[in-house]
Amino acid sequence: MTTTERGIDVHWDELVTVALLGTDRRDPPPIDGPIGDVVADAMAPNPAERMLTEVAAATSVRRAAFVPRDRAEPMTPPAVDQRPVCPPAAVRRWLHVVASWPVLEDEWTLTLIEHGWRADPQIVPAMLARHRTDAVRRAHAVAAAGPIAEWLAEHVESLRPATSLARPDRERIGVLPTLPVPPDLADLAGQPGERIGAVLAGALEGGALGPSHRNVLVNTLARVAPDELGAIADELEQVSPNAMAYGLASSLADLARTRRVMLDELAVPGPPVVSPPVRERMVTDR
Repeated sequence: MTTTERGIDVHWDELVTVALLGTDRRDPPPIDGPIGDVVADAMAPNPAERMLTEVAAATSVRRAAFVPRDRAEPMTPPAVDQRPVCPPAAVRRWLHVVASWPVLEDEWTLTLIEHGWRADPQIVPAMLARHRTDAVRRAHAVAAAGPIAEWLAEHVESLRPATSLARPDRERIGVLPTLPVPPDLADLAGQPGERIGAVLAGALEGGALGPSHRNVLVNTLARVAPDELGAIADELEQVSPNAMAYGLASSLADLARTRRVMLDELAVPGPPVVSPPVRERMVTDR
């Protein structure tokens, strides 16, 4: 069987095998037919030289045999979104939030939409991929991204909903989800920031609160009035490094400051772009 009958691709695979093993362990595969003359022994007296000649000849044949496919139609770009792209600082904050404080992601997204921004396209794929099975958060991501969300989902299967998501209730869209908080912490959250921070810092330093309370403390700071966050962080940062809960106090202070800065970064710098109400734009992918 000639090389042409076996196929140049098969011969190329054999050359790759020899290249991996080395010509000291295996001779290059024999080649015949019209292109066999190129690698005649008279021109390549040893296996290594013949190997190089065969590779060159096979490469030329493979390139000459390339047949381009029909011209692909240019992709239709997504519809234009008139909203300004969120600031780079907000993009960095989103990356920090989803990595360290995912409890704040809902507020980041809804604040972005409310203030007339759109998500930077560089984070839209990650936003869609994160919420393939959650109808409400998927709707948030689609609304934040704008037309590019549906366009990406149409072209990239991994960015489509994992299942057929039901359209979320309109009452749940645009509203921060309720987080479980014990009544005593819920009552405390309504007080001034200095008072909230002092009480939490004292309880953490005295041992009344510890790592087992972390989740409810995180939920509390994720829903406390934003204007109180700075004072709360100031108090938490005063917890003694010798306290058993010092690490938790530092972590909660970071949460408070992260949330405060996050909201500041999404503040509207000027007149917001006129756009449809949030609830009307929040639709799931088809």
